[in-house]
Amino acid sequence: MDTGGSVKHSDEIQKELSNTSYACSSLKLLSGGTANFIFKGFLTHPLEDGNQEVVVKHGEGYIASMPDFKIPTSRCHIEEECLKAISQMPIPDGLHRVYVPRLYYFNPDTNTQVQQYLPDAVDLKSYALQHFAMPDPARKPLSCELGHSLGTWLRRFHSWVSLPEQRTKLYDLVKSNKPMQDIKQMVNYSYLVPTIDNFPSIFGGAKEVFEQVERMAAAELARPDLEIIHGDFWTGNVLIPNKPLEKGTSIPVFIIDWEVCELGVPPLDLGQMIAELYELFLFKNMDEGKSLIDGFAAGYGEIDNELAFRTAIHIGTHLICWGSRVPNWGSDEQVREVVKTGKDLILRAWHKDRSFFEASDLACLFRRS
Repeated sequence: MDTGGSVKHSDEIQKELSNTSYACSSLKLLSGGTANFIFKGFLTHPLEDGNQEVVVKHGEGYIASMPDFKIPTSRCHIEEECLKAISQMPIPDGLHRVYVPRLYYFNPDTNTQVQQYLPDAVDLKSYALQHFAMPDPARKPLSCELGHSLGTWLRRFHSWVSLPEQRTKLYDLVKSNKPMQDIKQMVNYSYLVPTIDNFPSIFGGAKEVFEQVERMAAAELARPDLEIIHGDFWTGNVLIPNKPLEKGTSIPVFIIDWEVCELGVPPLDLGQMIAELYELFLFKNMDEGKSLIDGFAAGYGEIDNELAFRTAIHIGTHLICWGSRVPNWGSDEQVREVVKTGKDLILRAWHKDRSFFEASDLACLFRRS
């Protein structure tokens, strides 16, 4: 991230907030964000709910970590409206309380937000790397329960936003987020075929199916029955307290980063999260990755074969397009194995080979009651 730009924006934000209830004595740049400038704000006066710390998020017409990459600031307004609407969604039953952070303040002229802060929290990916590094079978049920809570929340969200009242509120707004929808389409499916040249010995014979998958994903965007989805549902956008999970102990879980909320198909949310959890196992040999997937799928509940195969295609695409490009995530050999796994998932799902999946790590997608 451009630290010089962060200092500049920090000064401007403090000045902007100085005459509001969210005046901050200082702002601390937070790690993890790439598209926006994100700070932890220390309030001059605590809020009515007692909170003395907040998240301050500021958007510009470019990616904060890559100023030459232009993106629209309309995404900030979309996040504002999504947070306000989804905060009204009933929190689903489950051990852990999963919800969106409260939005305290938004200035449409500056694209500055003030959001609820989750104390001592880290994203789920960072949490796993820290807490799951050493094997411990006792963590299996704990990670499975966390996954179950996430899956239950996602199913509730997909169902809730499809209700007539919520769809009326959000559909046109989310539909207007086409620039972000196009970016997500590009970094996933438009990168699929070109990646073949990086691994010719692995992807031999896959090009035709990859081209069909790319056309299928592009054609999906024109469907009249697209649904409201999170659009960037992965471990980096799930915040949990940075302490070991304990049996029977509930923790708060935040689902963040709603500026990519778009029209799409639910398997995109399912597939992205499962792919990221699967990478914990494939790259880091963390069994908790698979436990989280099993719980996540069980929490989301049954899906039909069509949605299961579509989810598997997205998992495979994510493994190839992201698993091969994230720096320092694994060795060259591990990367090759991950992209090979991605290829196998795509080909088997495209040809609807259910028997393959029933014997795989992703059998949970095809379980029926």
